[in-house]
Amino acid sequence: MPPEPEIDGVCAEILGAYHCIGRGRQYIGMIGQPAALSHRDIDAYLQRFPTAIPLEEFEAAIFALDDEYRAQWDAQNAPKPTPKK
Repeated sequence: MPPEPEIDGVCAEILGAYHCIGRGRQYIGMIGQPAALSHRDIDAYLQRFPTAIPLEEFEAAIFALDDEYRAQWDAQNAPKPTPKK
């Protein structure tokens, strides 16, 4: 197993925030597809854990992480094609 990469303080704060915000995520439908995080989710986090990171940058990073997470989820849960006989 490779060693963990060194992460600067800002990245660590954003990754930690994303982890906390994502814990309250809503899920959609019978398959439990993860819903996108909202500004409300981020605002709730920031009310409890203020940050010195500018809001626009913080939101952009959280939404980018969330977009990537949901894209990976979609790729892993895409319907498998039925083989033709």
